[in-house]
Amino acid sequence: MGGGMREKALMAVVGVIAMYAFAAALWFMYSAEAWKSAAKTYNRAKDTYQREVKLIGEKRKWNDAYETEKAAMPTFGEGKATDTTWRRKLDEFAAKHHIVISSAQTGREIEAGDVLELPIDVKGWEGSLEALVRLMHELENTSDGMFDITQLNFKPSSKKGYLRGSFTLNCAYMREK
Repeated sequence: MGGGMREKALMAVVGVIAMYAFAAALWFMYSAEAWKSAAKTYNRAKDTYQREVKLIGEKRKWNDAYETEKAAMPTFGEGKATDTTWRRKLDEFAAKHHIVISSAQTGREIEAGDVLELPIDVKGWEGSLEALVRLMHELENTSDGMFDITQLNFKPSSKKGYLRGSFTLNCAYMREK
């Protein structure tokens, strides 16, 4: 009987030691994963910090670029309607590049900081792909205003070689204060 108790006690001690070893192994595995995760987080934060320090160092450059763009932006008097000006420009550019606009609607003026935007939803246009690309290029590079096509949808037209669709054109400008 004494030998049976000794074996049970020995087995209990071995079991407890095995459980401690298992717990220690789990702790080391978890801490290794935690260290890897912490290292990744640290490296991301370090990279973000370095990018932000670089941007802060370039503050004058970006402020100068902003002021240059702001000076080139069209300015309208307080309360003056702008929709006819932008619609006229859009119609002029579209005619120049052989894009037929059958339906367009002017949206509400949107304030984005110092800049105001007027969206024009062109619900129906038709023209060739080349004409569309030329129109988009001119809108992007003209000195007659600041334009941005924010949405563009098209599909083949019933006319061979032509496309039809819709787009949204944002016209950016400022108001005199």
